[in-house]
Amino acid sequence: MNKSPINYLLTAVIGAVLWAVMAIFLASYFSENPSLAAKYPEDLATELRFVFGLGTLLSVGFACYWYYYGSQDRVAGELSAAKTKWRSFFFVQILIAVVLTFVIVIQNRKEGIEPEWFITYFGVLCLLTFILFWVTTFLFSPRTVKFIPFGK
Repeated sequence: MNKSPINYLLTAVIGAVLWAVMAIFLASYFSENPSLAAKYPEDLATELRFVFGLGTLLSVGFACYWYYYGSQDRVAGELSAAKTKWRSFFFVQILIAVVLTFVIVIQNRKEGIEPEWFITYFGVLCLLTFILFWVTTFLFSPRTVKFIPFGK
């Protein structure tokens, strides 16, 4: 499963399935249960779909770049640089989850949404960004760099 293009395809499929579950099937739950002052739940659902999709797309993009980078021959001699690159990608994914959560908070600060909903949105963004990145690179990294993701 760590051969090209299988790893790219499986990463895209996993990302698409997670996004579909969170943004399509659970969008009504995430948008109709918080109390909203003036915004319609459909508008909040649209915003959440966009933000969740952006996070997922960035995570899949970083993972695919990792597969490309890890499959190059020169990386075998530079494993410490590869480890630094993977860790920087991972921490960038965490930063992306935080920034996208702040985007949701800023867009809806006057709506009176309870704080636990913002925590829920952050949890979903964690799943769609750095957890997705970690799981896919843990499972599908090229042989040269397969022991670099955390946990191996």
